[in-house]
Amino acid sequence: MESPSVLVTAVRLPGVVLRLPGTALRTLDALNNLSQRVEQLVDLLERLEGGVALAGGGVELAATGISQAVTGLERAVATLDGSLPSLSESAVSLRVLTERLGGVAVELASELPRATASLEEISPQLARVVGTLDDRFAHLDSVVTELARLVEAVVGTIPGMRRVLRPAGD
Repeated sequence: MESPSVLVTAVRLPGVVLRLPGTALRTLDALNNLSQRVEQLVDLLERLEGGVALAGGGVELAATGISQAVTGLERAVATLDGSLPSLSESAVSLRVLTERLGGVAVELASELPRATASLEEISPQLARVVGTLDDRFAHLDSVVTELARLVEAVVGTIPGMRRVLRPAGD
């Protein structure tokens, strides 16, 4: 490609010089607009951070509740192991604790839609995070249900315990 001649450059120079202030003004407007958009982005990110912190707090609270339920279940199992003469009472306690664990899971699942609505108001990007949390709580519910069935099946294998468990559930 050939470079323009000096004459062509000299002819174009006044037009370029006349357009320079307008171009500079448009450039400054664009920079000003960019700074405003960056400020808006920072505000959005701060709100998003707050929402994620709230969601993290909720998950932490759920984990604490599950941990306490598991600790209670471990205590019940320890009581069951150490008290063979009072085995029927221990089995009833174990069943009650398992039902409470299921209740905790149901409460968590009922609170999740409210948290979801709050988080979706903050940012549409959180909808994906909340969907993942919703799936995790659904999985937690199925795990608690399976745990209850497993505990009932294990205790049910002890001779004479089926008679004890039936009246306790009624």
